[in-house]
Amino acid sequence: MTPTLTRALALASALLAGSVHAAVGPHLAPYQAQPVQPDANAPYLSQDGAIRIGGAEHVRWIVERFNAALLKQHPGWRFQDESKGTTSAVPLLTHGVTLFGAMGREIDPLEINAYSKIVGTAPLEIRIALAANDTSQHLATSLAVYVNRANPLAQVSAAQVRRALSAGNPEGDLSTWGQLGLKGDWAMRRIHSYGTPEFTGFGTYLQSNHLQGRTLAPGYEGYGNTEAILARLAADPAGLAVAAIGLDNARIRALPIAGDDGRLTTGTEAQVRDGEYPYGRFLYLYLRREPGKAIDPVAREYLRFVLSRQGQQIIASQPKGYFPLSAEQATAELAKLDEVAPQ
Repeated sequence: MTPTLTRALALASALLAGSVHAAVGPHLAPYQAQPVQPDANAPYLSQDGAIRIGGAEHVRWIVERFNAALLKQHPGWRFQDESKGTTSAVPLLTHGVTLFGAMGREIDPLEINAYSKIVGTAPLEIRIALAANDTSQHLATSLAVYVNRANPLAQVSAAQVRRALSAGNPEGDLSTWGQLGLKGDWAMRRIHSYGTPEFTGFGTYLQSNHLQGRTLAPGYEGYGNTEAILARLAADPAGLAVAAIGLDNARIRALPIAGDDGRLTTGTEAQVRDGEYPYGRFLYLYLRREPGKAIDPVAREYLRFVLSRQGQQIIASQPKGYFPLSAEQATAELAKLDEVAPQ
């Protein structure tokens, strides 16, 4: 091996090591195990004493590695995966069947009401990572705003998207492409909006987080998944759609999002992690809690690991996966673990 090649390999190794450390942040606290064992009567234990976990299946890659790392620190623990999808997370948690429920979106009001009626208070929400920007593994992703490639619009702001997709905006709704700056034949052409149906988990998320809780625009068409949304958009030059990021193709393209300062963002990892991109999202674990009580000690210990340097390194290590939290974000989530639920 030549000296030049040796130096090049050394530099590459150093850069790689630096990128890993940068990914998880140097100020994340390391995990220090505390001796905790499940209560023998805990409902989340299987008949043979395994800790049942469940919820969204797209977290399996990181959860399997969380489990393996925790078993080294807690040899008496064992796990049983009951993951059956995001919609199963809250029902399983409501009845104490699982230690936590993993979800790629926030719990919606219907799920909160159903849980609260039985348990008496809302579950505890913990953000454990930022959503991915790659859809190849069917992970929860950030969002993007798409148009048909026949549409000449160069950019859009989050406020303009809100005004186009919802009704009753105080600054006025947007219904034509001319209101977004297009000229000529496009000026009076109506905007056809597409997205997720109202009163679904993701539809409720879109309305509450990006549409200020307003009703959807007249003529808005809802489809059950990203593929259907974007297929409809591909056939409609006048369409505007919100769907999972990273799915540009020969017929549709994602628009850069203009911020209040005029800067454009496209949902890069850096923009999602620093909060600059308005359509970034989080990955959640929901924990069962009861009125006037703290969370289960095993759940607390599990989340202490997830939010530690080692846990976030696992998240950062998944190829094309979720993005780790910053130290400030992880610290804020850790503080929630010691909260007592309201009576």
